[in-house]
Amino acid sequence: MSKVFLFVVMMGFMVSCVTSGTHQLVVDELAAQKKANEALTADNDGLKKDVADLKADIEKFKAALLKLKKEYDDMSKNFMDAMAFNDDLKKTLKEKGASLEELDAKNKELATKKAEEQAKFAAEQERLKAELEQLKRMKEAAEKRNAEFNNVMAKLKKMIDAGTLSVKIRKGRMIVTLSSDILFAVGATELTPEGKAAIAELAATLKEIPDRNFLVVGHSDSTPIKKKFASNWELSSQRAIEVVKLMIASGVPPTMIAASGNAEFDPIADNDTPENKTMNRRVEIVFMPKIDELPGFGPEAK
Repeated sequence: MSKVFLFVVMMGFMVSCVTSGTHQLVVDELAAQKKANEALTADNDGLKKDVADLKADIEKFKAALLKLKKEYDDMSKNFMDAMAFNDDLKKTLKEKGASLEELDAKNKELATKKAEEQAKFAAEQERLKAELEQLKRMKEAAEKRNAEFNNVMAKLKKMIDAGTLSVKIRKGRMIVTLSSDILFAVGATELTPEGKAAIAELAATLKEIPDRNFLVVGHSDSTPIKKKFASNWELSSQRAIEVVKLMIASGVPPTMIAASGNAEFDPIADNDTPENKTMNRRVEIVFMPKIDELPGFGPEAK
């Protein structure tokens, strides 16, 4: 009885020991399996995210590829259109009997003509500019001469009003005219007292005009003088000389004055009446133009 009981107790103890050890092993195995499963789950989630990112990158690449393809297609179409246009243009040129070389030559010819025309235009502008400057200087000179003329007219007003002399513009020059009948007796070269007074009064005005030269010119009518002079040349010249000598004695610098005779060959009226012959018998004091007042001899000619 006691042996049987002891055996049963011992068998129960052994079974209890085996069951407890096995259970612990199972629990440990399950815990390890769970941890491994959690690690796999985490790895799987990471792979899923990577796959999703990769899918997104693939979609972007597809979109970029589609855009690039569209651009390529558009470029290809434009190139084909350009080729077609070029072919049409060549065909048109060929139909019209023209070539690219001919068109290029024509363009060069037109460019050359244009350059020539531009050069001509520029030269014409320069010429017109020079002419305008010359006209401007001539106008200024004319205004200056006009002012001088008015000044002389004002100074000689008394003699003009008395009929002793006249002042006119003739052949582009200012001329003071005195009648030979006032200055000289018929056929004579000696100044009359009235003539000396007139010349002295005129000289007082002329010597006050700066930078101006004077030419005293004697004139006669067509009647020949043969008593004392071989021709009217000698008579007209000698009368001019007598006037010059008195003007110099009255204060006109000799460097400003000269004498000349024109005989009957520069009349201001026909020698067909006594009145006209009287007009032609005269002595003129010519205001000689300065060289820079003459066209082509001013500053622009330098």
